[in-house]
Amino acid sequence: MLYVTTRSNCETYTAARTLTADTAPDGGLFVPFQIPRISFEALQGHTQETIIAYVLGLFFRTKLSEEAVLSSLGGTPLRRQNIDRKVTVAQLWNSRRRSFARMEYDLYCKLCLEVPPCAKVTQWPKIAIRIAVLTALIASEGREVDVAVNAGDFLSPMAAYYCRQMGIPIGKILCVTNENSNLWDFFTHGELDCGVSLQQTSLPQLDVTQPSQLERLIFDVSGLHSAKKFAAHMQLGDLYKCDDLRATAENFAVSVVSTQRVPSVIHRIYRSNGYVLDPYTALTFGGLQDYRATSFEIRQTLLLAENSPTEYRTAVATALGVPEFKLSDLV
Repeated sequence: MLYVTTRSNCETYTAARTLTADTAPDGGLFVPFQIPRISFEALQGHTQETIIAYVLGLFFRTKLSEEAVLSSLGGTPLRRQNIDRKVTVAQLWNSRRRSFARMEYDLYCKLCLEVPPCAKVTQWPKIAIRIAVLTALIASEGREVDVAVNAGDFLSPMAAYYCRQMGIPIGKILCVTNENSNLWDFFTHGELDCGVSLQQTSLPQLDVTQPSQLERLIFDVSGLHSAKKFAAHMQLGDLYKCDDLRATAENFAVSVVSTQRVPSVIHRIYRSNGYVLDPYTALTFGGLQDYRATSFEIRQTLLLAENSPTEYRTAVATALGVPEFKLSDLV
């Protein structure tokens, strides 16, 4: 697999380069020269680790074994849990590694056989690993699903977008934000205020006003010129106006949810299903509820949960009204 960047499609880079840097020398983000296509029907019946190894093999020279991937997953397939009407939580963590970030870094290091791994996973491998995991999860579902994710820096929505481009049956991609609602303005009005003030909340991973990964989406939909224009506005911190809102926003939706709703969502889901949500996934579920209430669309939806509730022990225990030391018994 060769890569170009969102600032130039003339010079190509190897997959190894994407493992060691977030950006190319021209400042652009790495993107595949050509998005590979997958036969979704051919994935049916294969294990999660087989599918993850296969998809990552499309993007990197390193060919992971199924055993290596299963080891990164903690020795067991990723758990899925139905928590509401046509809502499934995909648990991207396990009891050994209580956050997806740890699992992700383990997979990243296994991809870095030809180059030394960085201290943190670089941006393109983050997206590629999410593409692989999401592909495996939807293959397990065996049908088209909507996907609801935290918007944050736009890594997860971008992974879902690439999955659809590769032929994976994803319907709506619901991006959920907290009080930092800049992304809603972008997909609704085609404007992104790159200089808007940041609101600090109890969910800092969502405290993002300039989702830099949008540059990949703009590049894919509107081309090189538009991506350069977006990058320039990001650098200047002024108002960016989308060249083609309809094409860019197609199949995306955004919900804005106050972080103050998180405790009540955690409490309700536990009372009704006995499942404990972490605060970020609780916010995503709240956004899905709002989206369904306004759109009247109720399709099978996959929520991606990246962290164990025990990583947020105080907040979750308070929401459930239990002592912190009892939380591990409930998860």
